[in-house]
Amino acid sequence: MKAKIAVCLCVALVACTTVSEVTPAGSGNYTVTTQVRGGMTPWGEIKATSLKRADEYCRGQGKEMQQVDMQTHGVRGWTPQEAELTFHCSSSQASAQ
Repeated sequence: MKAKIAVCLCVALVACTTVSEVTPAGSGNYTVTTQVRGGMTPWGEIKATSLKRADEYCRGQGKEMQQVDMQTHGVRGWTPQEAELTFHCSSSQASAQ
């Protein structure tokens, strides 16, 4: 019985993370959103996931990611947490030299 309770508690603490597709936001900017449901995921980890996805997107174009804005929504452990990143891809300085 104790094992079943422990498993239920672990399942309740596991977070489900989803990362949106990169979408155009106008003026050469893009957005990507990371959402976590459940669990106690630190905000830094959620933000880092959005930043990593944006960086991969820009690197795929041979460019560097430049953060424009980061908005967070939700309450850890209570409501879904979201980190919405607005960014643009700029030519890398190495290729400009």
